[in-house]
Amino acid sequence: MSSSFDLKIYTPEEVVFNEKAVQLTASNSTGEFGILPGHTFFSSDIVPCNLIVKSESGPEKKFKAGFGLISVKSNEVIVALESAVVD
Repeated sequence: MSSSFDLKIYTPEEVVFNEKAVQLTASNSTGEFGILPGHTFFSSDIVPCNLIVKSESGPEKKFKAGFGLISVKSNEVIVALESAVVD
């Protein structure tokens, strides 16, 4: 099993994050969830929340995220948000 996954976070204006990550924490309509390397296929809504990324290359990064979607497939995680501001 891999020790990281490819994480891409997009808004309509920019690519907010495009690096290897070891953990992602976000919230959907039923509560908080986490993504780790090797996570099974998963797709969900994202509600406004504090999105927390533990990257492979440095300290934890936090974003104030707006509504969006997440897709996890084959150790690649794609997050599309209406807005994301570094916290």
